Amino acid sequence: MDAPKICTAKPCILDALVIQLPSSSPEARKNCGLTQAQVSDRLHLTTQAVSSWECGNSIPDTEKIPEIAALYGVTADWLLSGSLPSAEILDLTSNLSDRLFSEEKMATYIGAYCNAKHLYETRRALACAKDKHSGQFRKKGHGDERVPYIYHPLLLTCHALALGLEEDDLLSACLLHDVCEDCGVDPEELPVSEETREAVRLLTKWDGFEKTDRDETLYYNGIAGNRIAAVVKLLDRCHNISSMASCFSDEHMAEYIKETQEYIYPLMEKAREAYPEYSNQLFLIRYHMKSVVEALRHHMRSGL
Repeated sequence: MDAPKICTAKPCILDALVIQLPSSSPEARKNCGLTQAQVSDRLHLTTQAVSSWECGNSIPDTEKIPEIAALYGVTADWLLSGSLPSAEILDLTSNLSDRLFSEEKMATYIGAYCNAKHLYETRRALACAKDKHSGQFRKKGHGDERVPYIYHPLLLTCHALALGLEEDDLLSACLLHDVCEDCGVDPEELPVSEETREAVRLLTKWDGFEKTDRDETLYYNGIAGNRIAAVVKLLDRCHNISSMASCFSDEHMAEYIKETQEYIYPLMEKAREAYPEYSNQLFLIRYHMKSVVEALRHHMRSGL
């Protein structure tokens, strides 16, 4: 069985233009009090062109979508999907969630991938993680949303697969990285290889661990020396900083960002030097992480 094929960006955009634009475009234009002639004038198009795409007889160049969205005061996503008006999308005080995907669908996808690629250890790790994290929940976010804890390791594993990371031991460690620390499981009990157990052992903070520079440095130095632990820790932090806006106070976010800059960024640089086989994946993780951190820092500065 081949891995699921993902639609490339351009056909998906064209499909959305054909299906959604005839209904979303006239609505947005009329909400702005604009005529087709005024739109054509501002976009340097003919009135016939505007009328044609609103009737569904043609579509605008994809490069024009951001201009159309800006003119109508909506997002490009709304023009293409019609799911949410921009006022709701830009409401930063509500509808935030730490749960963007379905645990059931992620687990099914990982299971199917394991079967297709003969990833027997990952399949055992998936069953173990689901069992050990059963009944556990992530911290509540806005609206007191209760997110099953298994969501986190499942998302890490899907992220790894999306980056082309298919090693059985690495994917197993993604699924099990919190089991020992949060579920009281001894690494020797894990149904995986010794290499995976060692990675999970390194990712688990020891009894009596304190948030001091000494303990943090020992912890991250240990992780840096292990290929699996380093990549999993970076994926873990990538998810955590991406979701913390839904449940962290600004003060807590500031502390977490400081820790990321002091320990995670150096870990990332060490991993890039030590494990060049992951250079492409580490570049994408680095870009993702730094983009989110800078956006959050800007948000917090704006709130001062």
